[in-house]
Parts: sequence; structure tokens; C-alpha cells
Amino acid sequence: MEGIELFTAALGLQAPWMISQVELKRSTGTKKELHIFLSHKKMVRFEYEEKWYPVYDHQRRIWKHLNFFEHECYLHADVPRVKTEGGKVKLVQIPWAYTGSSFTLLFENHVKELVAKGVSANGTGQLLNIGGKRVFGIIQRHVSLALANQALASVKEASVDEVSSKKGHKYLTVISDRSNKKVVGISAGKDELAMSNALIDMQVRGAEKEKIKSITMDMSRSFIAGARNELPQAVIIFDRFHIAKLLNEAVDKIRRQEQAQYKELKKSRYLWLKNNSNLSQEKKKKVAYLSESYPTIGLAYRCKELFREVMNDAYSNKLLKPINEWMKMAWATGLEPIMNFVNTLRNHWYGIKSYFKHLATNAFAERVNLKIQEIKRVAKGYRNINNFILMIYFHLGGLDLKTHYK
Repeated sequence: MEGIELFTAALGLQAPWMISQVELKRSTGTKKELHIFLSHKKMVRFEYEEKWYPVYDHQRRIWKHLNFFEHECYLHADVPRVKTEGGKVKLVQIPWAYTGSSFTLLFENHVKELVAKGVSANGTGQLLNIGGKRVFGIIQRHVSLALANQALASVKEASVDEVSSKKGHKYLTVISDRSNKKVVGISAGKDELAMSNALIDMQVRGAEKEKIKSITMDMSRSFIAGARNELPQAVIIFDRFHIAKLLNEAVDKIRRQEQAQYKELKKSRYLWLKNNSNLSQEKKKKVAYLSESYPTIGLAYRCKELFREVMNDAYSNKLLKPINEWMKMAWATGLEPIMNFVNTLRNHWYGIKSYFKHLATNAFAERVNLKIQEIKRVAKGYRNINNFILMIYFHLGGLDLKTHYK
């Protein structure tokens, strides 16, 4: 196969476009660049907004393409402009690049592939010799167009969670579709307004907040207020694992109080926080010994373990009476952190009761949170919060990023 035929096949060129010239030029040192010059047949018409026009004039353009072998490659072409019926002169769409981009579609697809595999924008830029900012420009264009073209299905089962965006207590509010496993709304902040803005982010793409039937969350006052005001029809469900976390915090507070007085309790934190069934025989014996030696932390630990058992039973048989009995027993301990936890359960009983009816958790939102932290770690943080939101949608928005846009 001749050289021009080879490059024509590699580029997938079709009439009226063809290769007119190929040059291998020296760049710097021993490096060389491959320059491919494209042209079109004469006396042809080009399409613009479903109508065909003769060529009015041309605009000279250059695009960076994927490397051929070890050589950086650039495409050159005089792109036709046409005069529309309204008298406006417009640049026609060419098949190898997005309008306005200085990269070919194949190059941009390669950028997306690298970023999707977990390479940072800066790392991708270094690999392709274009710089991190230009990588973000490519990702931004494709994500923005994918979001604009995404016909977001009705979200019926939602989750809301806060994620840290960077140091200094900066947060994002993220709303996820539990059923379709994707992020559907993001906003800066973690207050009621942030939740409202995240819902707007979802609604502008066609999903109606009025169709949300349930929303899982932690016991954040802001999220509770936001759900009541914005989603009055939705059932609020408090995540079971968040409830367990609150009780663990109460037990750990008692452990810290005891540890200040009894040195033997030092370095025992994870013994009290782990489920007893997950401990080795040696550690079970140590917990039993410490519980007998220090009855206050021992009593708190027994409360925690019994609470886990009654929650498991309620999950299986939907009977909530044992939880009420546990609350009476826990209150009777007189341990302030445990009593505060009991008050929390009583004040949020409506959302806890909903959990056992629907058996829905914030597990997907937690996985989203972990993935977002990984996105942040790979990039070593984001100074620009919009770039961070962009990357969250890229990885977790369930977007169709393979479309060739016009």
C-alpha cells in the first residue's frame, strides 16, 4: 500500500476529503513531526444545518492527531465556509474533529480513555505533550455536551451525601440515583441551599424532583430541612450504617473518658468499635477482661453489641418493639453519651422506621464518596471546584461520552 493510501485508511477519510501531501519534518533534536495535508475535491457542495451549499471560501486550520509510530502528527486543511440562505458565512463540520477544537476526535477519545483509567489531567497532558489545562478543556467540552444531551430518566430513589472538596472544610453536596447508580446533581456547600441547587442541577436535565419517592441520608439538619422543603412527597430514610456510626462515637467518647483515668485502656480503641463477631479469640478474651475490669466502658460495649443484634433482627422480621426496649435499657445505664444517642434515635424515629420499611441504605452514596476521594487524590486536589465537579460527572455521571458531536 502506498503511503498516502495507508494514511487515508488510517484516518478513515471518505470523499470528498483526501490527502494531498505528507511531510516528515524535523522538530527539535532528533525528533520529527508528521504533517498530513488534507484537501477536498473541487466543485462539491457541503452540508450546513441539513442544507447543501457551494463553497464560499476557506479557513486554514491545524489539528493535533495521535502519534504515528513515535512521531507527533498534525493534520492541516483549508476548511470550507458556506454562505447560508440568510447571508451568513459559516464554517462546515469536518468529519475528523469537533468544531472549534484543535485536536482530532481520535486524539480526544484517547484523552478520555486515559482519564477514565485514572490518569490525572496533568499526567495525561504530560503523556500526550499538551498540558493539563488543555486536557481539562477536552474533558469539559465532552462532559458539558454529554450533560446537555443526557435525557435524564425520572429519579425515584435518591441519596444525598456531603463530600469534602479540599482542605479547609470545603464541601460538595452530591445527589445520586440509587436505582440507576449514577450521580445526578452536584452543588458547592453542604447546607439546605446546596441541596436545593443540586436538585436544580438534576432538574435542568429533565428529572422532576416531584417524582422522587424516597431519599436516603445521614441525620444532617440541613439535608433534613432540604428534603422536607424541596421533596415533601419523598420518604426520608436514615442510613443504618450512619446510625451505627453515631453509637460507635458515643462508645468511643466513653472510652476516651475512661482512658484518661486508666492507662490499661490505651490503644484499645478498635477493640471496642469492631463487632465482637469479627474479633479473634485472643481479642475477644481481652475485651471480656477489660469489660470486667472497667465496667463503665464494658456496659457501653454491651449496649453497642445488643443494639447491633436488635437491628439485625428488625431487618429480618420488621419488628421494631425490641429497638424501643433497647432504648429504655440504654437510657437506664445513665451513661450520658449513650443517653444522647437514645435521644437522637427518638428525635429521628420517623426516618429510622422508614429504613426498616424500605430497607434502603446510603451505601451507593458512600461508594460515590470513596470514588470522589480517589478522584481528588489522583489529582492531588482541585483548586478549581468546577473542574472537580466536571471530573465527578465524567467518572460517575453515567454519561454517554462516545458520541461524535456536531
